[in-house]
Amino acid sequence: MNELSLPILAQLLDASVDGIFAFDLESRLIAWNEKMQRVTGVSRERVIGQNPWQLFPSLKETGEEEYFRMALGGERSISRTNSFAVSPASLHEVHYSPLMDDRGSIVGGIGVLRDLTERRSEKSTPDDAYQRLTYHLENSPLAVIEWDRDFRVSRWSESAEALFGWTAEEVLGKHVDEWQFVFDEDVPSVKSVTIRQREGVEVQGVHHNRNYTKDGSVLYCEWYNSGLHDDDGKLVSVLSLVLDVTARKRGEEERAALLVRERDARRHAEESDRLKDEFLATLSHELRTPLTSILGWASMISNGEVEGANAARAIETIERNARSQARLIDDLLDVSRIITGNLRLELRPLNITPIVEAAIDALRPTADAKGIQFRTEFTSALCLVRGDANRLRQVIWNLLSNGIKFTQRGGSVSIDLNCESSVRLIVRDTGEGIPVEFLPYVFDRFRQAEGSISRKQGGLGLGLAVVRHLVELHGGSVSAVSDGYGLGSTFTVDLPMAAERRDPARAEERRREVERRRSLSGEKVRLDGVHVLLVEDDEDSRKLLGMMLKRHGADVASAASAADALRLFNERRPDVLVSDIGMPEEDGYELIAKIRGLRSDQGGLVPAIALTGYATRKDREHSLAAGYHRHMAKPIEQNDLIAAIANLLGRKDL
Repeated sequence: MNELSLPILAQLLDASVDGIFAFDLESRLIAWNEKMQRVTGVSRERVIGQNPWQLFPSLKETGEEEYFRMALGGERSISRTNSFAVSPASLHEVHYSPLMDDRGSIVGGIGVLRDLTERRSEKSTPDDAYQRLTYHLENSPLAVIEWDRDFRVSRWSESAEALFGWTAEEVLGKHVDEWQFVFDEDVPSVKSVTIRQREGVEVQGVHHNRNYTKDGSVLYCEWYNSGLHDDDGKLVSVLSLVLDVTARKRGEEERAALLVRERDARRHAEESDRLKDEFLATLSHELRTPLTSILGWASMISNGEVEGANAARAIETIERNARSQARLIDDLLDVSRIITGNLRLELRPLNITPIVEAAIDALRPTADAKGIQFRTEFTSALCLVRGDANRLRQVIWNLLSNGIKFTQRGGSVSIDLNCESSVRLIVRDTGEGIPVEFLPYVFDRFRQAEGSISRKQGGLGLGLAVVRHLVELHGGSVSAVSDGYGLGSTFTVDLPMAAERRDPARAEERRREVERRRSLSGEKVRLDGVHVLLVEDDEDSRKLLGMMLKRHGADVASAASAADALRLFNERRPDVLVSDIGMPEEDGYELIAKIRGLRSDQGGLVPAIALTGYATRKDREHSLAAGYHRHMAKPIEQNDLIAAIANLLGRKDL
């Protein structure tokens, strides 16, 4: 057979659907068919004898020259490139092989270029689909991790490396438990997911857990998992796409925290408003109630209506209520000084034992009146502290007064003073105790366990707050414990001991002048034949008001509680009801509601006056809406009360 001539070979090359080129040992082009001319847009005449990367610089940039060297070295290889193409969207596959002479010596190389661009519209082969999938997975912005059936890492994309910090070489083949990858608290939930994936219960799913990075930081991640199982249902592999949602999670946490802070701030503001309103109402009540006795007795003395034994009783009542007022005002002023930082102490070494004894002696009559027994235990007659005598006396007075006030008749208050490593004063009582939920607030200003108008005990809720501040100003601490309602309370004051002794400051009792108001005597209205039911839980006020009414001719039935009032009401229907609002157990609103529930022939329409220390416009409106005809704020002028009753009854007798 005759060998083919060169023209025939050239025609064969040009007839090929693939681009064909050849190059010598210096990589200079020696053949260039028509397909190569169409693909590159460069003619044969221009390329022959030229170095390819001089004509196509991107060949060197993409490392294509390495394939030329491999062909000249006798190796066959395949590359994918678009460096020969005019359009950057083109993609070619180039098969390189060595070019040999008749003796088998390498004299150059041959390149066969296949245009993959034209085949993209054709049906892809499984290899093409796999290659495309691999390309997308490796270039996905999500971290791509594949696990084999034993949950060992079989794929770790560059995005996974960028996200978590470990390279593929560091984790490929490792089981999920073999390096610190899953956040400790999330390990059980991750193991549960792997079990469901292995058993085929969960083929696809989205899970949230935290993962460590190589530097030890923690990421919040969303795992999009897909499991592959064979025909027998056995797990082959699991592909996970991982999204870092740390920023989103932090934002959610910040929004949630902000919402909690806003809710707490709103609740705190509402609570502050409630406490303010409650305190102002209580303050009004605590100031007006003693004033009723003071002003009433003073008015009767001024008019010459008090004689004999009643005169001494009037003076004693006025003085006692005035001192009560003074203590309330002193507490308010002390709290104001504490808040503004203007409270000053005169500190000096002193023996606290006589101060405690003096406070006990001063309050013993009050305790005796309630049948409360004082029990004392002092470990030493000399107990030195560095303090302000007057302020320490105030601390002890407030604690003892608190114990007496909340202890029922027949109970006891014990005072223990221990002076060993430090000064410890313990005041225990057998009284009502402190509810567990209120213990954290017992030393707060304006806070009281009983906040309603039906509370049993008076006071502004300032005494213990003053105690805490004064003790802390002395460098000490105070605490309160109680086992609950009805089980008594224990207050413990700890103070540092002084290193030396000096003469204590002499005690100086507070004295205040008693203010008396004289009311102008006007027309005297008589209440002869009028039966008045008077309801007042304060004994002094009840006696004073009863005396006022009787002196004007009224027939008075007095009750100390709503229950007593209802009993007296049913025994004899009154012509008029005069009732306090703030009372223990049942208040004046509950009393009037029960009376207004009666039929008219049972006294359901009886004229009624609300007599109260709660004197705001809201309180007045509440009283009238509840069923009272008049609302009168304490302190009460005698003439005003008599006139109000006469007005309600239509009496004009002089």
